[in-house]
Amino acid sequence: MVRRPLAIPLLLLTTLCPLLVSASAEAFERQWHAGADLGMAAVSYNGSIFGGYAAGVHASYGLNDTFNAMVEVSGSMHPVYVGYPALTVGSGAVGVAYTLDVLRWVPYAGVLVGGYHFRGANLQESQWKLGFQVALGLDYSFDRSWAVGAQIRYHTFSDDPLSAHYLTTCLRAEYLWGW
Repeated sequence: MVRRPLAIPLLLLTTLCPLLVSASAEAFERQWHAGADLGMAAVSYNGSIFGGYAAGVHASYGLNDTFNAMVEVSGSMHPVYVGYPALTVGSGAVGVAYTLDVLRWVPYAGVLVGGYHFRGANLQESQWKLGFQVALGLDYSFDRSWAVGAQIRYHTFSDDPLSAHYLTTCLRAEYLWGW
């Protein structure tokens, strides 16, 4: 008689448990991701911080279940001074990201290195700089082919790594294949 009251909750628990567990995102080796980004950016320029708009495209390739190779191309526009053209920042970078595919939600962190092009504002001529990025993101996989996410990316530059800063925050959409 003692076993009967325990049997009913155990039966309910084993029956309902699979319904309460989220499906796996299932990252795969050799899986490709390609997508677009749209968001906001902030850049430090001449001792002040200026906001602006950012957009870009990205691709990644699953080296294994944990690491992805990344390629990012992005640009932003920042109105800085009245009477001058907006400061534009373009960048292209490559790097690697560590992904933690636990559920449909996939957090990741990455490091990238790349080139930056600055033009406009009160610059006499455009400038090229070597830069470094740290990316933190969270993606949500709808299914094996589509995902959306958000990413924040901190950028700094080799010529002044302690005081030259650039931050982008973007919403992302991507298509996945090769699983």
